Amino acid sequence: MKKIILGMGAMALMFTTSCCGSGSCDASNDSCVVNSDSLSIAIGAGMGGGICSQINSIPDSAYKAKLSKDEIIKGIEYVLSIDTANVGRTAGLSIGMQLMSQIQHFEKMGANIDRKLVLEQLKKALKADSAKMEEISLYHKTIQEMEGLLQAEQQRKQMEALENSPEAIQGVKTGEAFINNKKQEDPEIKTTESGLSYKIINEGEGAKATDEDYVKVKYVGSLTDGTVFDDSKGEAREFPVRGVVPGFAEGLKLLGKGGKAILYIPGKLGYGVHGQPAAGIGRNQMLVFEVEVTEINNESKPAGIPGKVVK
Repeated sequence: MKKIILGMGAMALMFTTSCCGSGSCDASNDSCVVNSDSLSIAIGAGMGGGICSQINSIPDSAYKAKLSKDEIIKGIEYVLSIDTANVGRTAGLSIGMQLMSQIQHFEKMGANIDRKLVLEQLKKALKADSAKMEEISLYHKTIQEMEGLLQAEQQRKQMEALENSPEAIQGVKTGEAFINNKKQEDPEIKTTESGLSYKIINEGEGAKATDEDYVKVKYVGSLTDGTVFDDSKGEAREFPVRGVVPGFAEGLKLLGKGGKAILYIPGKLGYGVHGQPAAGIGRNQMLVFEVEVTEINNESKPAGIPGKVVK
């Protein structure tokens, strides 16, 4: 929303700049083809109503409270008070608004921007006798690289917050308790180094599936409480081994053609801290799959959409 408000301000400034230069229809021109008062009312009321509507639709009540309409009006009055005949000043104001938008973008991402230093360097570069394009390109590259670092840090913090959320922690605990009980009940259940637990019912024949293969699989996927979230309903569905969650792929690679197994996939090898809300899978929830591989590396080699029903 901040960008929208700033954008509207910039639009208003550009509109003012573009109108001032024509001189074809001023207050003293009785032959003007439009009614000046009507146009003025339409411009003011139209933009004012648009801003009002946008403010009213802001869901963030805390931010909405900061958007004082009186302060917005003061800002607009300041812009409209500028002598548009002073082209340099008008251009500077427009550039300044763009610069402020860029600064706020980086501050929102967590960067500490020294505005005085920004202005100092801007003045120095602008007042120079010439500009070297290679230096400008280097600065742009630096900005892009730092933006990438800030984005990566944002993502890291978001993931850390998700991993430490009560739901994600509980998902791990529930999965661990479930598989520990299962192992006590059935000693044939094994666990790989990655954390995938499985029980081989039939290894199948021939070479086992690899990451490079396409497979046809019959399966039923459920949660630890028995809730079924996906079922091929007895039909073999075709997809690349690489096209499924890591735990499912690892389980497929334990089997040859005709192989059957039960896979106990911990959250970290399934849908992780994001879960899969559409399927009713919570954060870090363990998945239980009964799988049967009917074909490996078939010649049809489909486009690779997991879960595509074979016709």
